[in-house]
Amino acid sequence: MEKRSNSFVKGAAILAVAGLIVKIIGAFFRIPLANLIGVEGMRYYEITYPYYSFLLAVSSAGLPTAISKTVAERVTFQDYHGARAVFKDAFLLLTAIGVSTSLIMFFGAESIAAFAKSEAAYLSFRALAPSLLLVSIMCAYRGYLQGMQQMTGTAVSQVAEQVGKLALGLYLGVRLLPRGPEYAAMGAIIGVTASELLGLAVIWIFYMSKRKRFARALKRSEMRTYKNGSFLKPLLLIAIPITIGASISSLAGMVDSALIIRLLLKLGFSESTAGIAYSLLRANVTTLVNMPGVLTMALAVSLVPAISAYVAKKDFKRAKTAARLGMKLALIIGLPCATGLFVLSEPVLLLLYPSLTGGQLSLASELLKTASVGVIFLSLVQSMTGVIQGLGKPNAPVFNLFVGFVLKVVTMLVLMNLPGINIQGAAVSTVVCYAFAGIADTVYTVRKTGMRLNIFDVFAKPALASLAMGIAASASYGLLKGAGRHTLATVGAIGIAVLVYAALMLAFKMFSEDELEMIPGGRKLQSLINRFGRRAK
Repeated sequence: MEKRSNSFVKGAAILAVAGLIVKIIGAFFRIPLANLIGVEGMRYYEITYPYYSFLLAVSSAGLPTAISKTVAERVTFQDYHGARAVFKDAFLLLTAIGVSTSLIMFFGAESIAAFAKSEAAYLSFRALAPSLLLVSIMCAYRGYLQGMQQMTGTAVSQVAEQVGKLALGLYLGVRLLPRGPEYAAMGAIIGVTASELLGLAVIWIFYMSKRKRFARALKRSEMRTYKNGSFLKPLLLIAIPITIGASISSLAGMVDSALIIRLLLKLGFSESTAGIAYSLLRANVTTLVNMPGVLTMALAVSLVPAISAYVAKKDFKRAKTAARLGMKLALIIGLPCATGLFVLSEPVLLLLYPSLTGGQLSLASELLKTASVGVIFLSLVQSMTGVIQGLGKPNAPVFNLFVGFVLKVVTMLVLMNLPGINIQGAAVSTVVCYAFAGIADTVYTVRKTGMRLNIFDVFAKPALASLAMGIAASASYGLLKGAGRHTLATVGAIGIAVLVYAALMLAFKMFSEDELEMIPGGRKLQSLINRFGRRAK
């Protein structure tokens, strides 16, 4: 039993590390891509991706989890024939879904592009269509291997996908740029499709390498016969709620894609100006706003098994401590990131996107200042979702995010129809979405766990430290900018901000000893805090 537990922990760690690497590569892919193919090229790329993400969520968001869970249950009872039957049913189901979604995107490309007021984007839609089938098939293999406690194949294939997307997407985007921005976007997306094929090849090779081991397990297992489709219903019962939750973020992107340009045209913007505004918001601003999510998503992944284990042991005191720690970490990460993006919005954008014109930089900077507020709430949404899932209530954060999505749509329709607000209404609507979901998740967690919150400890300490950090960043940038070197001034201001915030974290003693024990490397950090305290005296 202990060996099986260690295997599970090791597998979870492998997937967590791979997931973090994938998120980092994915976050940074859009920055060089935007610089290489320009604002107009990114417009077509960003128009396409939300529809793809939605169809991808339909085909692959919940089923891999359902497959791995159902396979793992069969394996627990040494029913390897049942595990094999689950894989066969899932493979046929995912193949059918993959073919259907691919055909919808390929043959509906022109209609979808016209609906999004970007007719030339049909090239990108068609280039991306085959990847829906490739990912669907890949998910069948991943789910089965994970259920058999073979996590390495999934991890390696995920990293291979992202590396392939980074290399091929950038290369093809640049090669096709002379033909026009719509072809540059298509090239980048062909790279995405090719990367999915690479990921499928990697996971298939790994699966084939394990076939002998699986065959030996089948021979040891008691022979059982299952009808085709026996496991479809239990798979769908698990997958559908997860898929609904995963689809909400994609729906939000689709709403942006479908409405922003349309509403700007209604206000009298030219098609070119509306497209540029949309591209700046989605490709430049949203990319930066989502970057802190790499850390909070990794936090959420680690919180689920930790809190689940405490709840299973009925150690509710430790579960409360872990939940409170998740909340604190979300704010400790989210508040300074939001403050930094707000204070240094224009310098950071200019550093990362030097190809922006003066007018584009000014608009992107104003949008980033608005959207940066959402970083705080997005951090709470991601970490609190992990906590609530660990408590065994996965539907609560899905409901809260759905209500937030409805509020986003309403807010966008109201604000973007006001000429004085226009594109800023889209940025505000996203903040409203995450604000509702983040606050609702936090309130639910507090009520469900019965925890008592020290307002100064949980909220005021990171807020005050972030405020001081923001002042230091702004002042240092102003002083360093006088030297005439923007890059040096921006990097220097960020470095000073990090040092100031780190020092204030130590001075404010933001973590208790119990909380530090739950953090990897927490004992070393406690030793550093004690040393800092002795020197201060």
